[in-house]
Amino acid sequence: MKVLLVRADGIGDALACAPLVAALRDAGHMVGAVLGTGNRSIYARQTFAAVHVLDRIPWPRHGSTPQSRCTALDEVREKRYDVALIASEEIDAFAFARDARIPQRIGFVNGFEKPLKTLHVRSLLTRGIVRTASAARVREHEVQTLFRLGAGLTRESVPTTDPGRLRPLIVDDPVSSNGTVVLQVSSKLRGEGLDLATYGALASDLAMRGHRVLALGDDASAVAEVARAGAAEPCSGLTTEQWKTSIAAAAAVVTPDSGAAHVAGMLGIPCVDCFPKRATTNQDVVRWRPWASRYQTIVLDPSHDPATTATILATAAAGFVH
Repeated sequence: MKVLLVRADGIGDALACAPLVAALRDAGHMVGAVLGTGNRSIYARQTFAAVHVLDRIPWPRHGSTPQSRCTALDEVREKRYDVALIASEEIDAFAFARDARIPQRIGFVNGFEKPLKTLHVRSLLTRGIVRTASAARVREHEVQTLFRLGAGLTRESVPTTDPGRLRPLIVDDPVSSNGTVVLQVSSKLRGEGLDLATYGALASDLAMRGHRVLALGDDASAVAEVARAGAAEPCSGLTTEQWKTSIAAAAAVVTPDSGAAHVAGMLGIPCVDCFPKRATTNQDVVRWRPWASRYQTIVLDPSHDPATTATILATAAAGFVH
């Protein structure tokens, strides 16, 4: 059977589908994917039989550019997929599968939580699976939720947690460990307890413990500032493949809850995953913690000074490194 996965969202969103993809492939299906420009390279080149790319319109607008949608639709129609698994909650994703003329279209609806949207989405699907729309009601990992899309298409009743099965889906070639502790430098939680001063103190603390530290990030100036403060190796401007390889080679990763945590989680790399203190933090941890690796989740306290937070994070990371 030809199965199309539709997930043109973020990196973590796409990676949460990895156990589903593993199960579909092992059941003998030909699996293709509709991804976005931001996550098109997050899987290894050999994972999908074909990748169809949508150029997402920048947030807060929804959907994709008309040209990329037309191109992807032409490609998908030519492949004649039998089933679309729509791992998204955007109306455009459901409409894409319908417009691609895929006979079976399976996706999520929100039931009575969003009745009007549910009615609309059900008109675009051949089978709807109910999931909660409320973060406060989440009771399972996103991987487990997405795995339900494949019911009846795989031989597995639960998603795999075996990095040996998942790792080849993410990185193209075997990667040997270099013993580094990777810090994913990001502004995501800058006002919530993980700013550049904290990163610098963390890098310095880890270096003083004898660990080789690699600072990764898209912001070259921020990465350089952390490296100077903490005797870390700066690394920015990486391609997605290079970034994944750097994480795959690490002994441990420290990161805000973001793409790096999900890459590490699928690769089996120990991860210190930092979450902000919010009303739904407990549910966010359940839903988004690293999936298939050892991990420690840290809820940041913005009242702590950088040195205190750095010590907490360094101690957690050092516990993974031998």
